Amino acid sequence: MRLQTLLHRNGPALGLAVLFALANPTAVYSADSPQVQDLERRIAELERMLLDIRQAQAQTQVQASAPVQVAAPAKEVAPVANNSGNELQFSAIAQFDARFFVSGQSATGAEFDDGFLLRRIRPTWSGKVQGIGFRIVPELSGNGTGANISLLDAFADVPVAANQFVRIGKQKTAVSIDRIRVATALPLIERGLANELAPNRDLGLSLNSSWADGRASTVFGLFNGAADGRDVSSRDDAGKEIQARVFAEPFIHDASAWKGLGFGVSLTHGSKKSSTGNAANTANTLARYRSASQEEFFTYANGVAASGTHHRLFPQLSYFHQNWGVVAEYGISEQELTRAGVEKSVRNTGYDLTLSWVPTGQPITFRGVKLGQGNSSGAVELAFRVSGLDIDDAAYRGGADRLADPDVAARKARNLGVGLNWHINKAAKWSVDFNSTQFSGGALGGRDRQEEQIVMSRFQLVY
Repeated sequence: MRLQTLLHRNGPALGLAVLFALANPTAVYSADSPQVQDLERRIAELERMLLDIRQAQAQTQVQASAPVQVAAPAKEVAPVANNSGNELQFSAIAQFDARFFVSGQSATGAEFDDGFLLRRIRPTWSGKVQGIGFRIVPELSGNGTGANISLLDAFADVPVAANQFVRIGKQKTAVSIDRIRVATALPLIERGLANELAPNRDLGLSLNSSWADGRASTVFGLFNGAADGRDVSSRDDAGKEIQARVFAEPFIHDASAWKGLGFGVSLTHGSKKSSTGNAANTANTLARYRSASQEEFFTYANGVAASGTHHRLFPQLSYFHQNWGVVAEYGISEQELTRAGVEKSVRNTGYDLTLSWVPTGQPITFRGVKLGQGNSSGAVELAFRVSGLDIDDAAYRGGADRLADPDVAARKARNLGVGLNWHINKAAKWSVDFNSTQFSGGALGGRDRQEEQIVMSRFQLVY
């Protein structure tokens, strides 16, 4: 380009000079003649042009040999709901169950009834308002009949640091690892017996923290204090309960086989004292324990009331690797109770071991089976569980001050469960379980309650 420009500008003059020289090859000129001076000027200009051309060619070669610099792509910006930064999301779950008893009866010998029920109907509203998260979940199933509709979750998450937030309101407790697992991802239709020793949901506040780049998490909260296996009511005794949980996943960012290992411990400590003459409050502070079919096999006798401290301890473990996983925990619930003016401390224990395997090969985590893309990317999951619950012998000692009736309340329960889950797609799952639960005591005359065997099925939709 530069040579063409120079030739274009000086071409006519150079041409005339060359033609003049060619037309007069024999002419002789003096050194100071105008003709010679003009030729010398033209030659000098040509030399400058050649020098410029060589420099331009050298620069072009340097640029060609240099590495090509590619501009970095612009970072994608996550969309927000609106200009104010507020967000609103809607989701829902629906679980339609069927229960068919192969065997089993109540403490009085009454046969259990088969039937269908709506286990969970939960629309959910969640989101953020000016950076504060919230979640509102009503329970519309109402014990499977639509009656007794309740407000399951209603809390706000207030950030206090980069990896910390305070949760305020009615919320799921962080005591049993089986309870923490979301209901839509359970490997078997119902949770294990150790979970019966833990509170379900409670009213209060908790500080939730993440440490060491997500390798550890802690929960520390102050709550009203729900009884074992229960949700707290809005009115309770004056005592409150501290709940704490520490859980570690030290290899979560590694590529080793230990990546899916997690372990920790939860505990609660508080006071429960029943209000005099308040039957609802008395019931709210006492435990109840249920089998896999959700039939109660243990309750305290009439006249029993909470009278002092209540503490729990739950060591727990989970491990997931590729297409299989295990979750295990051991629960201890110790509470001071009174009847007929006599106070006793009762220490109940339970355990649970649940195995999951996905023979179709999809990976599984604590949050459930990870399906591929598309509506037809289903999976099959198999599950196996052993669990048990033991009532302290102290609950059955005494006469008028006896806390539990051996003719009604079973002393022990042992559960064996197997399950098959067909994950049709990310929105739909169909499950079939078989559970066998054996009891010690709990029937008329102090005999063992009949073994409970049940086939359960569930169709689940998630939106």
